Amino acid sequence: MRGVAAALAGVLLALAAACPAQAGGAIERIRAEGVLRCGAVERLGIADAPPEGPAAGAVVGIAVDVCRALAVAVLGPGGRVAFSLYDAPHSFDPLRDGADEVGFLTGGEIAGQNLGAGLVPGPTIAISPVAVLVPDASAVHRLADLSGQTVCVMIGSAPQRALETAVGALHLSIARLAFEEDVEMLDAYNAGRCGAVVGEAGYLAGMRQTSGVRRVASRLLPETLGADPIVAVTNVGDGAWAADVAWVFDALLLGGSPAGAWQSAGKDALPVRGLPGLRSGWQAEVVAAVGSYAVIVRRNLTDRLGLAPGPNALWPDGLLLPPAVR
Repeated sequence: MRGVAAALAGVLLALAAACPAQAGGAIERIRAEGVLRCGAVERLGIADAPPEGPAAGAVVGIAVDVCRALAVAVLGPGGRVAFSLYDAPHSFDPLRDGADEVGFLTGGEIAGQNLGAGLVPGPTIAISPVAVLVPDASAVHRLADLSGQTVCVMIGSAPQRALETAVGALHLSIARLAFEEDVEMLDAYNAGRCGAVVGEAGYLAGMRQTSGVRRVASRLLPETLGADPIVAVTNVGDGAWAADVAWVFDALLLGGSPAGAWQSAGKDALPVRGLPGLRSGWQAEVVAAVGSYAVIVRRNLTDRLGLAPGPNALWPDGLLLPPAVR
């Protein structure tokens, strides 16, 4: 028995010795290379590369700002970010192999790419609602008004599943016009082949802004059909890095919190010190670099796409104070 106990103790010691080295992998690599690698599936407002405008060609969005905050926390204000868009099965390989230190994905995307066993789910950095877009002149003002309409939707998509759930729950009678290409769906909507289109709110906001002589002036219905959380994921073998990602996101959430007699605000709202891999004073540096979470949402959703924060108004500046006090 003593021999078995000694052998077991040896195994436990070996595992304990291996864990710290494994946990420091991402942080050591980021520091050595001077760059943090992140990736996400393309979503307007979350992570996308605008074809025109001041940010043309660069990937921007909420996920990109969170990635930059992480880079600043580890490397300082000059820390670099390399951000990839996952647009095909093989493009997820850097995340699968650990070359990308952070990914921003939905549960469906994780399952669809068989990534679950190799990733640790971290904080939800944004929620993408499924919405309905209709022409400004439409008589449709709420979901119940969709009865009798032809609705455009991407076949086999999460928005289609949300649509079918709503149709069943509200007992709607609609005609469906399904597409495999989003460009074809946009053309069909602008040509009047459908009276409404269902999709993620960011995508619909992009449709509303698309330039072209045939663009139909449109609005989003106030109700939503569903929502998809977008989660920051890290390698399953890197616990210290996963914890750092959560701490930095918490600092962004609290970065716009109000000060009071019993609580601090901004950079002092999360007075956690001595986290492995993060710089001294990282809280102030990340908020100075990208703003609080409320600022990030406003910049990427409201200012750029004309979207209300919606479910991402969960942590706006001044949320804890009643309107009369703000």
